[in-house]
Amino acid sequence: MSSMQPGEAKQDQQCDPGRSKRNHINITLPSPQCNAHLYGYYISNEWLYETARSFLAKLHPDLPEIKAMTNARANPSYSFRKTFHIHSLSTAYAILPPRQIVPAECIVDGAVLVLYIFNDQPDSYHRRPTQKQVDELTRFMGREPQWWIDAVPARFYR
Repeated sequence: MSSMQPGEAKQDQQCDPGRSKRNHINITLPSPQCNAHLYGYYISNEWLYETARSFLAKLHPDLPEIKAMTNARANPSYSFRKTFHIHSLSTAYAILPPRQIVPAECIVDGAVLVLYIFNDQPDSYHRRPTQKQVDELTRFMGREPQWWIDAVPARFYR
């Protein structure tokens, strides 16, 4: 569970060792639960892999197509992190909220595939990106990020 208080807007300026201070996105955390909260966008597996492959082709133009496809499937978050310079970007499955409209291709076995920017766990939250980085990703995604509840309880990761 998160050590931050529910509804608490954070305006701190954390600094990474060896890096200058930066203004993290100012966001209010949802109420803590047994499962982590993920801040991100619903996506489909096909979109994830195709977009990751496309980013890899731009990042590594000499990479053979078959290698790009393999790498995109093995670690799709890598190309997103490198493209948007958000090192906490990752994917996870989230609980489908009641009355939430999500395209069917984004749902796998009743859970929603999410590309998340960060989560409410202290390590991730304190490394959250800047508002400018989130805005750039949001423009690319074409919709605002939202809070999701991780389908796997936080204690699973410990």
